[in-house]
Amino acid sequence: MVAMSKRHELLNAALRVFLDLSCIVGVYCATVWFVISEEASYLHQLQNGLPYVEAMVIVWFLVAADQRLFLSRRSEALVALLFSVAKAFFTAFLFTVFIVALFLQEDLNRTFLFMFGFFVLFGLLAFRLILGLSLWNLRRRGFNSRRILIIGSNERTQKLVGILHANEHYGYHVEGFLEHDEDRRHHLESLDVPYLGDIEELDKVLINRVIDAVYIALPVRSHYEMIQSAAHLCEGVGVSVRFMADLFPLRMATSDLSRVGDVPLLTLSAETEVQPPFALHRAIDMGVSLLLLVFLSPVCLLVTLAIKIDSRGPILVRRPRLGPGGHAFQDIVFRTTVGASWGGDDATLTRVGRILRRYGIDELPQLLNVLSGDISLAGPTHSGVQGGKVDSPV
Repeated sequence: MVAMSKRHELLNAALRVFLDLSCIVGVYCATVWFVISEEASYLHQLQNGLPYVEAMVIVWFLVAADQRLFLSRRSEALVALLFSVAKAFFTAFLFTVFIVALFLQEDLNRTFLFMFGFFVLFGLLAFRLILGLSLWNLRRRGFNSRRILIIGSNERTQKLVGILHANEHYGYHVEGFLEHDEDRRHHLESLDVPYLGDIEELDKVLINRVIDAVYIALPVRSHYEMIQSAAHLCEGVGVSVRFMADLFPLRMATSDLSRVGDVPLLTLSAETEVQPPFALHRAIDMGVSLLLLVFLSPVCLLVTLAIKIDSRGPILVRRPRLGPGGHAFQDIVFRTTVGASWGGDDATLTRVGRILRRYGIDELPQLLNVLSGDISLAGPTHSGVQGGKVDSPV
């Protein structure tokens, strides 16, 4: 089972590499066709521009691999995924320009190079958008799902399961949970999560069921030996173990996972740490978010028309949020419910709202929050909803 899982991950990564590189080559061929002159044949122009596409292919592979864009990012928001692609492209394009300029100083065609880069950016964004939406749709239908087991029933796991149930496109299926305290079972049983027994039955569950990952959410101080035993058991059978990061009941503004050598460190901070390259961060945020707004403007226009036709009310609504350092701001999203409320139960969702929520399209206007500096997609983002779930119309 472990070997099959690893093979599946490698095949998925290889497929993403092949599709990305095919996209770049296809865009290159289209760019040459678009700018072809009457003085040379199409094949001759293709041959002349080979250094550009070769450099872009090599650099994009290295940068995208470094940014983990070839790995499955099933629980990432649509806007964040597109932002990651755009940010990786800018890095790759700068290196490509440097390499090409270094080796083709006299024959450098700047117009073609920048036009090629422009089309590659929009090609990659369009391809990743289509791929992401297609995978989400398949996962909602039960394909390519990941079976998870939860150890510990409490408010944290109740919140986790609620998020997974509300986001079926993540492709996580909760097989059940283990808990030794009968008084705490109600947290997950109320969400129709099957109870599979005491925590000591973990070995039997792993043998009798297909489990891809085990989520542990037990109090560390009182269950340290139990957590250690469960983690060793999962490691022995090759099942991934994930610990919920909110290990301590502290109301910290930000949390971040970093490494010192090969030692992972979880940083909890009441104040946002000062980032030396802040100006560069803001420049990346503003530049990429502007490009994404231009690229996604047809989608936003169609969504606007659909919301207006489907129900009465504002197009956009605001949600109270908390940013880094406890900064309060208004998060902007497309309205998905009747009136100006956000949240609530599914009974208040409009027909268009269900589709927008299903694919995360309702969060596209958050790019306006990135432009205004409320949140950053190049660094720490906002955390949590402040107050209730009633929004104000924009």
